[in-house]
Amino acid sequence: MTTVKLESVEAICCEPDCMKYFANNDCLKAHVQSCHQHVLCEVCGTKQLKKNMKRHMRGHEIAGSTERIKCSIKGCECTFATKSNLNQHVKSVHLQLRPFACRFPDCGQRFSFKHVRDNHEKSGSHVYVHGDFQEADEHFQARAKGGRKRTCPTVETLLRKRVVPPSHTDSALNYGSEYLAWLLSAEDD
Repeated sequence: MTTVKLESVEAICCEPDCMKYFANNDCLKAHVQSCHQHVLCEVCGTKQLKKNMKRHMRGHEIAGSTERIKCSIKGCECTFATKSNLNQHVKSVHLQLRPFACRFPDCGQRFSFKHVRDNHEKSGSHVYVHGDFQEADEHFQARAKGGRKRTCPTVETLLRKRVVPPSHTDSALNYGSEYLAWLLSAEDD
């Protein structure tokens, strides 16, 4: 994995549970195509994330040497290499069991898999603090409904915002760490 210096960040992936950042839009597009784009499996007809396709195809190779276990739910054509995978599929897809709840207060989201819940919690979706940046607040309040995607504000846009300490006359340069502590505090003034 390559690292990107904060000064060179131009684009951020806004897919849920991702929030990776990139030096330019071309890198972002390549990331979205490889990690978030679904492709159709020509063997079984299921949609898979492009990044998972090699692993998915290995499952078909294994299927040639061993018998696959078919899901018994009417209309479902999924097959699995192990009974454990079949059971997990039935619980998450057909029974829609979501035993893993987000541990952040007032979130309420539940997940079929622990790793998906963990990624959600690490994604930064709970980090928003009302009032940090006026433009970000307006963007948050006017966020898209019904699946229409909007672009996230760029780091440069956020860095251009002038955030002043409560007294409005204190300079960030004069108060260094105190200013940083104020900036990071979640207290409403």
